[in-house]
Amino acid sequence: MFCKFCNKECKNKNSLTNHQRLCPKNSDRKYVSHTLGENGHIAWNKGLTKETNSSLAQLSATHKQLGLGGWSKKASSNGGKAGGGYRENAGRSKKFKVPDSFGTVVCLQSTYELRCSDILNELGIKWVRPKALKYDGKNYFADFYLPEHDLYLDPKNNYKAKLDQTKIDKVKEQNSISVFILLEDHLTHEYIKSLCS
Repeated sequence: MFCKFCNKECKNKNSLTNHQRLCPKNSDRKYVSHTLGENGHIAWNKGLTKETNSSLAQLSATHKQLGLGGWSKKASSNGGKAGGGYRENAGRSKKFKVPDSFGTVVCLQSTYELRCSDILNELGIKWVRPKALKYDGKNYFADFYLPEHDLYLDPKNNYKAKLDQTKIDKVKEQNSISVFILLEDHLTHEYIKSLCS
């Protein structure tokens, strides 16, 4: 599905409708300014900080105690543990707790990942959840690392594969590694075996 104003590809009808409503090339778009919300009202916390507002100060203190918070330079240098980056169990996708090849229980976040782990296990190919790989100062998390073959595998649907292609190309180039995107038709014993031979 493509935007009729700028020809951007959208993944479904809902995202297409939302994109077209706010598309910069739409002369009748519903513009949301930085000072006013869509309904024309100013947000209650506009211009306030934790230093000038007791409610925000209390909320900030609570988040700090719970280890929550926004993205920061400290968080990015800490592998995203302080509030950003990859977080196991995050999102709305299905979650599957399974042991990797070395007995560590990991969280797989899609049926594609679960299928890939099953195939790797059936083929006797050892795998782990890898640590973050850096690219352009950002973190990239592949889904599988095969230590005996020095390969990274990333099962994705067609939309996500297309969306992440540039990022993955940068990861491969900047880290001098092999990363393979596995689409649904690649999730076969034969294909995965061919990558490891």
